[in-house]
Amino acid sequence: MLSTLLTVCGLVASGMAACPDIPSLEVFDVPQYAGQWYEIQRYPLISELGSTCAQALYVAQPDGSVRLENRGRRSDGSLDSITGTAVAKDPAHPAALTLLFDEGFQGSYNVIRTDYNASALVYSCTNLFGARIEYAWFLSREPTMDQAVQDEYTRILADAGSDTSQLSVTPQDCGSLF
Repeated sequence: MLSTLLTVCGLVASGMAACPDIPSLEVFDVPQYAGQWYEIQRYPLISELGSTCAQALYVAQPDGSVRLENRGRRSDGSLDSITGTAVAKDPAHPAALTLLFDEGFQGSYNVIRTDYNASALVYSCTNLFGARIEYAWFLSREPTMDQAVQDEYTRILADAGSDTSQLSVTPQDCGSLF
């Protein structure tokens, strides 16, 4: 009983902690980042519960913004998608993006690591009513990702104080959705 109480208190305390400081890339090349990405792992996201094959398509725009479409398969097999535009919050931090979804809501998206050709680590954190809400995505240009890269991304998050026990694998057995 005491161990359960301590575990619950620890989870509440970690959820109420400040967001980890995980800096985004200082140099970010939007045209190189553009293209299709497969989601390999993620933190839970309400809009993706029960979905598989989450994928993103980014298109660089002439003004430096990125047009995006995220697609996935719902548990009933139907396609789910959302579209929007990502813009740099501050030109001094080009990989710290604000997402403006066509449906009328906003989010943030920080590219922490990418080699542009194979993988990317994306992270977002918000303090909402005293609770820390984190999102992380491991993205790959292919439906699979080298385990060493996944381990590196997990370590980056964990070293910053993010709760990596929440990571889950996203099945990618649908082929390309674009």
